[in-house]
Amino acid sequence: MIYALSLSLLAIIILAFFALAGGNCSNFGRAQTVLKILVALPLLFSGVALHFFRAPLTASIIPPVIPARLFVALFTGVSEIAGAIGLFVPRVQRRAALSIGLMMVAIFPANIYSAGKIIDGFRFPAVPVRLAIQVVYIVLVLLAGYGLPARLNQN
Repeated sequence: MIYALSLSLLAIIILAFFALAGGNCSNFGRAQTVLKILVALPLLFSGVALHFFRAPLTASIIPPVIPARLFVALFTGVSEIAGAIGLFVPRVQRRAALSIGLMMVAIFPANIYSAGKIIDGFRFPAVPVRLAIQVVYIVLVLLAGYGLPARLNQN
């Protein structure tokens, strides 16, 4: 039940962003560039340091019902790195932002599975905390890639 509610909320956040945008977002200059850097850095760090150099540890937080957990850990690492780089390529920055947002929804079951556990000396946050973090991160990634939704940018 918690899986469905959490995934639904995350998907609704993405849909709400596009509903607010009404098909139109505007660049917000240097602040948007800074935001791109801020949302890309954790993706790059996680993709390299955790998904590649510590792939077995990353695979251990993926629910056992998901097959090929090591492959999934490596694949999501590549996706994180590609998404982070894509945010800085104008032709693909919007697709990169949407892909990162959707990936954040897709990986949330791992956050639920690992919630409250101590893995490698680190206690993973409880589901409500992790869900709040994920909601904020998805909104920031979409703002970084798309810009400010038109309905929020009425001067």
